[in-house]
Amino acid sequence: MDGIHDTGGMTGYGPVPYQKDEPFFHYEWEGRTLSILTWMHLKGISWWDKSRFFRESMGNENYVDEIRNSYYTHWLSAAERILVADKIITEEERKHRVQEILEGRYTDRKPSRKFDPAQIEKAIERLHEPHSLALPGAEPSFSLGDKNQSEEYEPAGTHTVPEICA
Repeated sequence: MDGIHDTGGMTGYGPVPYQKDEPFFHYEWEGRTLSILTWMHLKGISWWDKSRFFRESMGNENYVDEIRNSYYTHWLSAAERILVADKIITEEERKHRVQEILEGRYTDRKPSRKFDPAQIEKAIERLHEPHSLALPGAEPSFSLGDKNQSEEYEPAGTHTVPEICA
């Protein structure tokens, strides 16, 4: 595999940086980002596969630029895009909050309520339930067990030119 999200990265983007004894978070906002995404999972707004889909739907250059700044930037981007896609916040609200942060005008809001421990346990159980990314649409033209024909995949740079094309 040679995709930007595959283990080891993608050919041409350089080595994956390694830092011995790297801390869990380099900045406070990185821990908050993980907390936000975890909260979204606990509330059923997202789940690991959904957030991964949003992370992996970023274009290669955007993904690489964000990773160079901080590993958690693409997690934050995914969380923002999920909240907008699910109409929990509007794009205008997202842009406004980002502008507040960039201009130093953002202030933390105090939590509006405490969670009941039973709610937390129930939410954690929901995290482990399977979810589907299947979208509504046309029925597939094949069924489980149907015979099919596929072409053999060759990694980039190893393709053989058929005699017809030579």
